Amino acid sequence: MGDRAINLNQQLNEIEGLFSSGHIKKAQKDLRKLNSQFGKGKPIPSKFRHKFQRLNFTAKEYDDWAEFATSDKRTELINEVNKLAAQKLEPRTLANKINSLQKQWQNLDQHGKTASKEKWSTFKDACEKAWAPCKDYFAVLEDRKEENRDKKLALLKDIESFPAGKTTENTTVIQIVMFLKGVHEKWKQYAPVPDKDFQDLNNKFKDARDGVNKLLEEVEVFNRSQKEAVISEVESLSKEDIDNSVARIRELQDHWRTLGPAGKKLDPEVNLKFETACDEFLKIKDKELDESRGLMDVIIKDLRDKKIAPGEAEQKFVELENLQGTAEEKKFKKAIKDFAMLQKNEKAQEKLKSYQDLFEELVDKGSEKISKDLIPEFVNGKPSESMDLNEAAIRFQMFAGLDPVGPKEMVSRVKFEELRNRFTEKSVDMGEKLREHFTNLVYSKGTSSKKESADVKKALVKALKKVEQLLP
Repeated sequence: MGDRAINLNQQLNEIEGLFSSGHIKKAQKDLRKLNSQFGKGKPIPSKFRHKFQRLNFTAKEYDDWAEFATSDKRTELINEVNKLAAQKLEPRTLANKINSLQKQWQNLDQHGKTASKEKWSTFKDACEKAWAPCKDYFAVLEDRKEENRDKKLALLKDIESFPAGKTTENTTVIQIVMFLKGVHEKWKQYAPVPDKDFQDLNNKFKDARDGVNKLLEEVEVFNRSQKEAVISEVESLSKEDIDNSVARIRELQDHWRTLGPAGKKLDPEVNLKFETACDEFLKIKDKELDESRGLMDVIIKDLRDKKIAPGEAEQKFVELENLQGTAEEKKFKKAIKDFAMLQKNEKAQEKLKSYQDLFEELVDKGSEKISKDLIPEFVNGKPSESMDLNEAAIRFQMFAGLDPVGPKEMVSRVKFEELRNRFTEKSVDMGEKLREHFTNLVYSKGTSSKKESADVKKALVKALKKVEQLLP
């Protein structure tokens, strides 16, 4: 057997092996290539003719089976595309579904027999019909991409021009940070852009930001130099003249709050250094103040225990000179104010109690047996006619603005009289009215029963609490 025959036999065996191992597409391709070498004027060698025929028959069988296997699937894909055309889907969703069906069709072509021209034409027409709603959308999208590209180009100019005219003295970190935040947000908004411009725009955006970031670094370096200068001043203050040093530290602390950041990495270090330097002086001052604070606490305690008067307490505090203008001064003034309020309340309670005692004795014993030391100094002379205690109590209750407790007929009569008087009286002196009511009560006639007495006493005490502010 010649070399040519050996080679042909080897090729046929390889094709046969491809069919056997399932590499059908490769086997069919190699067989077609080999078949093309024979034909007009070049017959197949007789000894290989049978093998050629057998392999070609196998290839046709596989084509028939592929056509049978894929025919229903291709019909299904055509039906799916036709269904899409009838659905009102969002353009992007619709486009994705069409692309998915097209990929499935291509996959059938790759792994089976190519579809007939008729079937391919049907599928192609169905896809074009389904794609129609997407045309306008993607056309508009392309226009929008162009607009977004132009907006990004304009934004790049703004970023590039930002550092112009700005110095470390007239620019703050917050201004730069807010600017960068704003351009980042806008850059994300201006999307999408044409694919061909995407990478170039992003590269230019990075380059433009580099200029702004450089300015940011310069401002942070400037801020650090200012902060380090403040720290140096604190460290140079005298520990001998602690009062003046602490006063200056307070000023420098206020100034420190106006200084901008020195960078995320450096700021914590610089801030800690400043706080440490200040604390050295403040601890000395606090130690000096501890004794004065202790003395102030003693003064406040003596005041609360009524061992000293408010004026004496204030004089003693003034002598504690290093507490003037501190938080302790506020604490002391509050203690003085609280004490004055406490005294006022105590006096008011004592006064209220004395009048309550008067009412109780008046109701229990009657006006003739009242202890003279209980009668208020402001009570006028004895009236020409003594009023019934119930009536005096009713009038006193009405004076206090209460719905009076007492005999119904008497309540109705007194209410009518008071109403009539209200229209006739031009002006009312509340203090004078109060004295009048007290006079009527002190020189009134007693009640008739224990229950009535108890009710009157209760009503009078209630009214008394209402007119507490008018008591002399």
